[in-house]
Amino acid sequence: MSNYLRLKKMLYIVSLAAVSIVLGLVEITWPIPGASFLKLDFSEVAILVSLLVLGNKETVVVVLIRSFSRRLFNGFDLAGIVGEMIAMFASFAIIIGYNIAKKILKNKEKPLIYEVSVNNNHVSKKEFIVTTLTITLLLTTVLFALNFFITTPIYYTIPNPYVPVLSISGRLHFHVFSFIPDSPFSYLEYFWALFVIYMPFNITKGILVSVVFLMLKPRLKYLEL
Repeated sequence: MSNYLRLKKMLYIVSLAAVSIVLGLVEITWPIPGASFLKLDFSEVAILVSLLVLGNKETVVVVLIRSFSRRLFNGFDLAGIVGEMIAMFASFAIIIGYNIAKKILKNKEKPLIYEVSVNNNHVSKKEFIVTTLTITLLLTTVLFALNFFITTPIYYTIPNPYVPVLSISGRLHFHVFSFIPDSPFSYLEYFWALFVIYMPFNITKGILVSVVFLMLKPRLKYLEL
């Protein structure tokens, strides 16, 4: 790999990490009672653009730089670290979902930084449907499992201005199996409460992020790469 290509990659990695941070600052509060702590943003669009332009390894670096930079600016308190962990897992789920969609569609195109396709870059209905469904399914499944088993017990047992503390003993819980016996919920009640709160949010986010990216995708080949 030439020094010029390495430099170009570094510039794109830093630039896309910065774009992702800026997009994450524009948040839409989820308008569901009891779930106002959820914020919808389009920072993951930059992650999908990075996948298309740079590829998988470089996109993982973009995610890591974005996460570390946000914590440098916002602090390393436990609630912030948990929130950043959720954002990282969301990005990784989207990366995996996009790659699975490419395999299903038998899309073997290289990242744009290596080779700009000369074929028609129109996004077909099949690509639109398969990519959106795959990303949304992975994002929804991964984040629901993460919230169910780990992050919700932490969020609800640490001092947090957005959610009430639900631990009767006042102890900090790092997983659901210690949290439920110490909370007013049964496992079934807890499952359905999280299902109602998180599922519609994650499905909406997956669809919107995918649709915005797929609308941008045909125009990205015109970037000066």
